[in-house]
Amino acid sequence: MADFLLELYHDAAEYSPSELRIRVLRRLQDIVPFDFAVWGGGQAEGRLVNDLSVLDQSHAILGEWEAVAHQDGFCDLTLEKLGTTARFDDVPGYRESLAYNEHWRRFDASHMMATIVAERSDGYVSFVGLCADDRPRAFSDAERGLKQVLMPHFSQALRISRDLGQARGDLPCEAMGLVDPDGAVISVEGPFVELAMQEWGPGSGGLPADVVQALHREGRWGGVALQAKMVPFGRNYFVHLVATPALERLSPREREVARLFGSGLTHKAVARRLGSSPSTVRNQLARVYEKLGVSNKTELAALVGRDNR
Repeated sequence: MADFLLELYHDAAEYSPSELRIRVLRRLQDIVPFDFAVWGGGQAEGRLVNDLSVLDQSHAILGEWEAVAHQDGFCDLTLEKLGTTARFDDVPGYRESLAYNEHWRRFDASHMMATIVAERSDGYVSFVGLCADDRPRAFSDAERGLKQVLMPHFSQALRISRDLGQARGDLPCEAMGLVDPDGAVISVEGPFVELAMQEWGPGSGGLPADVVQALHREGRWGGVALQAKMVPFGRNYFVHLVATPALERLSPREREVARLFGSGLTHKAVARRLGSSPSTVRNQLARVYEKLGVSNKTELAALVGRDNR
């Protein structure tokens, strides 16, 4: 267990969230035998899955689950008992249910144990489900207990991976999502959730209503940190998100102040260079910090250097 956790946190600092999930699930397979797994997140309200990694199974497993999501007693149980690992057989009569027979059995999931945990973002939950077929018995109490112990570490490692990736600036700047006409996210490719959170904050299960309206009218939308374009796909839509380069969020003068201050000059030296007063430069830097979401000169310098590459 100690070796597994050490490698988990090591990988959290080295790999992107999607890479981390697959690596962790592969190693977990050596400890708890299972055939395939799902690790993702979304909004508890509406049971919307908008961020997903799948090991050894088709991604359609969660897309097609939407048809039975609100009739799935196993999902009911895991949402009612957040943080508690449950098995199919913990739900009385589950194997006679529509969700089990019309969905999970079609994907060769005769056994599953899953845990849903609430994350720091309001309304956002993450889950890990381990699935197996043709096991002689359900997942054991010992296997369930192990997964229960590991789940908080999975969530923490994933947060570390995301936070460090954003700090390093190695988060890809583009993503694609499939959304319904109201802007609810159906599926994503790339860091769609992370980019959306940068623009609209945590807890957004879909695109804000005003953004959806603008996309329906114009086919495009521009914000502080994002540019979005939308094209129809059947009754739904593909939305392409592109991160706005950080310095483009600033006015021309703020951009100049940010570049000079980020290059190593003091605010007094910046004021002399621009023929301005130190107090004006301090006020401009306060607006720059707020717009860019940075809190010190080191972070500003990193953004300036990255945008100038």
